[in-house]
Parts: sequence; structure tokens; C-alpha cells
Amino acid sequence: MLILIVDDEIKVARSLQLILKLEGLDARIMTSGGAAIEEMARQPYDIVLLDLNMPHIDGVTVLDYISRNHPDTSVIVVSGESEIKKAVHVLKAGARDFVRKPYTPEELIFSINNVREKIQLERDNQAMIATLQESEALHKFIVHHSPDLVYMLDHQGNFTFVNKNTAERLGYKRKELLGRHYSSVIYPDDLDLAQRYFMTGSTLAHHESIELRLQGKNKESVIHAEIRSIHIERKLTGGYRLGRARNPATHPVGTYGVARDISEKKRAEEIIRFQNNHDLMTGLPNRSLFHERLEQLISRARNTNETFALILIDINRFKLINDTYSQAVGDSVLRSFAERLGRCCTAVDTLARIGGDEFALLMPTSGPADNSARERAERIVEETMMPIRANGNDIHLSVIIGITIYPDHGNSCQTLMKNVDTVLCNLKNRSLNSYGVYNSTLENKNSQKVFTENLIRQALKNDQLIVHYQPLVNINTLRVSSIEALARIQLSSGNILLPTQFIETAEETALIHDIGERVIEIACRDLKDLNRRGIHVQVSINVSAVQLQMDNFAGKVLERIHFYRLRPQDIELELTENVLIQDLKTTVSNIVELAGAGVNIAVDDFGTGYSSLCYLDRLPLNTLKLDKSFVQKITPDNPADPIIPAMIRVAEGLQLRFVAEGIETRQQHEYLLIHGGTIGQGYYYSRPVAKDQVTDYILAHNDHAGKFQQTKNRQASTG
Repeated sequence: MLILIVDDEIKVARSLQLILKLEGLDARIMTSGGAAIEEMARQPYDIVLLDLNMPHIDGVTVLDYISRNHPDTSVIVVSGESEIKKAVHVLKAGARDFVRKPYTPEELIFSINNVREKIQLERDNQAMIATLQESEALHKFIVHHSPDLVYMLDHQGNFTFVNKNTAERLGYKRKELLGRHYSSVIYPDDLDLAQRYFMTGSTLAHHESIELRLQGKNKESVIHAEIRSIHIERKLTGGYRLGRARNPATHPVGTYGVARDISEKKRAEEIIRFQNNHDLMTGLPNRSLFHERLEQLISRARNTNETFALILIDINRFKLINDTYSQAVGDSVLRSFAERLGRCCTAVDTLARIGGDEFALLMPTSGPADNSARERAERIVEETMMPIRANGNDIHLSVIIGITIYPDHGNSCQTLMKNVDTVLCNLKNRSLNSYGVYNSTLENKNSQKVFTENLIRQALKNDQLIVHYQPLVNINTLRVSSIEALARIQLSSGNILLPTQFIETAEETALIHDIGERVIEIACRDLKDLNRRGIHVQVSINVSAVQLQMDNFAGKVLERIHFYRLRPQDIELELTENVLIQDLKTTVSNIVELAGAGVNIAVDDFGTGYSSLCYLDRLPLNTLKLDKSFVQKITPDNPADPIIPAMIRVAEGLQLRFVAEGIETRQQHEYLLIHGGTIGQGYYYSRPVAKDQVTDYILAHNDHAGKFQQTKNRQASTG
């Protein structure tokens, strides 16, 4: 703390300086008023010990200078002046104390310490005031520049404070909002909710938030806000407290609140909700939202006894468009197609894209739903028949349309969708641009395929796939020349599932590979067992086109033959005509490799495909099996068929073994015998039977062929 002694008597001044030094205080001495003024102009002091009686510039003049120019400097007058009026004057002029000469050191030190304490108190007070002012300014700055909307309402709901951001976001000036009721900035549809929140806060927990829409001065400006507020009450003892609810028994001051703008969050949520419920390519509702709308429509229709139509639209062969023009062009076509469908809909309809090229339409109706749905389907067909221009190409589309009516064709979402899908399934492969309405006689082939696929998988897992054998008989001697291995599925009920009931599904699902491997395994194992018993016959195995297109198919077949130590010529693989005419590189390669190893190759069901003689000569074939449809034409009313003798001559000319399939009567057997047929197969000789039964058949008929012929003759004469 800086102290200045001003006294024209140097000895007095130095005695003062010494007293202060003993107290640990340093002081400087000025011996005139002018020097003191010059010193204070150069450097401010905390305390000045001032003598009044000095020549030229007296102490009163110095005191006046200090009061005007250095108000923070405390002055203690130390003077020999005895007049009370003089003392009162200097105290009024700004002196903190008056110590009259002569004085004791204690008296002087007491006065100085008093002044020092006052100075410290004033400084602490000023610091506190400055801190409060700074804090208030900071809080004002924070509140006014907060990204949130900060406000206060009185107990009637009128604004008593809003920060700058609130006014700016709502498009008002602050003074326009002050005194205005909060309801003037609430979106009309949210007024009831706001009333319950602000004016009957008992329904809301303390600090609980609420989402409201705020409406600015420009009515088109709407802000989604998350609002948190607290009630403020005045305490009876003074001060304030937080109130949990508005209560007339208390002394409510108002409500303090913060509203956070969550418009961006709401927009993001809306985008996410739209993306979750809509097809982004066409903007239409997706399968999830469609099912939700369908459930809602069913619920409403159930309560009001209304009816509606569910229409499913499928674009035929749309994959070809993607494969031909590119997926980008396909997407463009789908968008244009969706727009055309939209032109066929009304405001109350729901149009959705529920699959790649599948659209669905919910159509509430006021009249007969059946007729309205048919009319709408015809309009859709007409609208979509015109070509769509995409990437410089005119692309023509055709559609099939399925229709179900609630509640006639189902009263649940699952039933209606299943039945309308059944309609589409039955329309496929028919005339293009057609539509159909569900009826109970329709069969859902797709559902049957799923059921069949499950059966196949279960059969493979539980060893329910079995092999039966049908003998191929020498027509002249009735001896068994070979047997054909035929796959069967043994159901848990004991029933047998025939290949015609599951092979198509197996080929579509690639399960044919597992079935084929299992049949080859069983056939090779059974043939090995027959060989051990001294029975040497050839086994014919049917092979699918899908199997032949597999790399190393030939290698896998030959590996099983070698594993069981069989002769390759004792295995014959039967292929259909359609397999042979494809001329696929992998298929031909497998056939050539198998034939080269000694495996026999047969053409099965000859005459049902393209019946081209070209591949008969070009491929390494051994057997030609005439389709059973030709043999079965031989009846008592039609005793001859010129194709059969011609095919026998073709086989002879190409040096192929000829097998006639489907022989069921003696007349057919004898017709083939007369025209030179060599091998026959059919129910006339034997149905497909299990391995043990075919073994007995071979043993019985190869040893007693003549006896068998006699038995057949007797059966024919008595039949």
C-alpha cells in the first residue's frame, strides 16, 4: 500500500516516516503542496498524510486537488490546526480522518489502520460488484445468444421475458412479444396440449418435456420445439422456490422455460420414417407400410361392413429389360410405370411397390367391389400398354393382374395376399395383359412348390429318398436285359411321391444335384449287390439337364463306378432330347467324357422334343427310347402306328438299341414283336418295384422266360 507524507517541516515528516516503518509501512515525503501535486500526477497513492499549514500551496488546496483528481486516494489530515470548524471543513472536503498535532504514535497508527480497513472493504465491495456485473452481463449474453428459445411467463401465461433468439426465430421484435399470451405463438392444432402443459401443470412431472409446434409471425413458419419449463413461486419468508404445479394456494410468479428447436431432428426422423416405409425409387409405400394400411382397412371394414378390393400387378418378364438395357434403364422404366399406375388411382386408394416388379393397390369401393376392381384392372392394362420411352428406346410392357375382394376372398391380410398371389400364379404363362379374380378352385402352384421343396429337403435329411427299379425286357425272349433306376420319396405316412411330383421343383432349387448324387450312389450300391448274387444286368439312371451343366459331373459319376468296382458299360445314363439339343459346352463335354470311359448314353422320351436326327448321329449315343405316347396309341380301335416301325428302322440304321416305353397290353407287345422291336418297358411286364422284388423278378423270368410267356398267354385268354 503506497503512503505519501506531505509536510513542510522535514523533521516532523521524517518522524512520521519512522513510525510507519516500525509498523512495516513504507512512505515517501513531499515538503510542499506543489511537490505533492506533481508527485501524485506522476503516481497515485493509497493514503496521504497531509499537513494543512504550508506556504504557497496549503493543505486545503492539495486536498481539493486530490478529491477532484484522485477520488480513490484516502487523506488523513495531520495538522496542528485546533479550530473545530477547520476540522469539519476538511472532513467534508473528503478527508477520511483528522489527527491533531501533537499526537501519540498509537493514535496515528490507529487512524491509519482504520483507513486501511475501509480501503480494503471498499475494494472488496467494488470487486464483488464488478464480479456480479460481469456475471450478469455474461448470463445476459448467454441467455440472449443461446441457440435455445428462452422465455418467462407470468401466472396468466403472458410473456414477461424472451431472449433475442426467441424473437428472431418467431419473426417478432422482443417488445412485440412482451405482454403477449403464449397461445399466440402455438400452432393451432397443438393449443389444447399446450393449455394442459402450461396452465394445468399438475398433469406433468417436474421438468418433464413436451413437443409442440410453434407458429411465427409469418404463419407459414412452423418450428418443432421440445419445451421444458418450471413453475416459480414466491416464498412467504422471501425469495423464490420451484413449484411442481400451479397451485392457487401458493404465490405463483410464473413459468420459466426453454424451447429447443428440433425441426431438423423432426425432418430427419420424417426422412428415416419415409425411407423405412417407402420405396425410394418410386416414392410409393413399400411392403411394410402396405401391410399396415391393409390391416387398418380390414379393421375399418370389419366395423363398418364395408368392402374393398386388393389388386396385385406384376410386370411380365421384367428381368429381360434389366438384362437387355441395364438396370439403370430398368429403374427408369419402373418409375414411369409407377407414374402410370398412379394415374389410375383415386385419392382414397393406396398404391405400393411390394417387390421388384410387383405393385399392389388397395381400393375401397362404395358399390360392388368385383365390378369396380375389374374396371380398374382394364384401365391399368390400357394405361400400361403404351410403350415407355427410356434411354432412346421404346420399351413395351405387359402385365398380369390379380384381384381379391374383402371379405369374399378372405378376412385377414395373410389370406387376401395368399389368394391374390394364387391368381397371379395361375395367370402366368397365359395371354399377356390379362387379369383374373380369385375363386376357390384356383391352386397356388408357388405354395405347392414351397411345400414340395420342404419335402425334398426332409427326405434327403431322413433318408426317405429311395430307388425303385423297372425291368427292361427283351421282347422276343422276355428275359430282363436291364433295369431302370427311378427315384421315389417315401413319406412318413407310407405313401410314395413319384418323380413327376418333385423333380421340377428340385431342378428349380438345385436340389436335383443332391437327389442325383443319392440315386447314383444307391444304384451303384444295389448293382454291386446284384453282381455278388450272380446277376449281371445293366442299370439305367435318369440324368437332369441341370446336372449335366455342372463342372466335373462326369468325374463324380465315374468316381462312384470305380468305388464300387463296376464295369462302366453296366451303367447307362438316360438324357432327354431337350438336353441334347442345347449343345452347351459343359453338357457335351460331360457326355463325351462319360461315353469315352465306357458309360452308355440313352436318349429318353424320344419324339416328344424337337426330334432332330442331327444329334443322334453327332453324339456318342447307345440307346434310343421311344416315348410311351406312341406305343399307347396302339389300341383295339387303332391297331397300327406307322411312326413306331419307322423309329425302329432309324435305330437300326444308326446302330442304336431300341427301347419302347409304356407297353401296357399284350396287343402293344405283339405289335412291337411283329415290327422288329427288341426291348420293351412298361406295366405289361412289371411296375417299378423295390430292389428285393426286382431281384426276384430277374431270377424268375430269366430262368423261366418260356413259362412266363405261357402265363401271359393264359392271362390274356381268360382276361
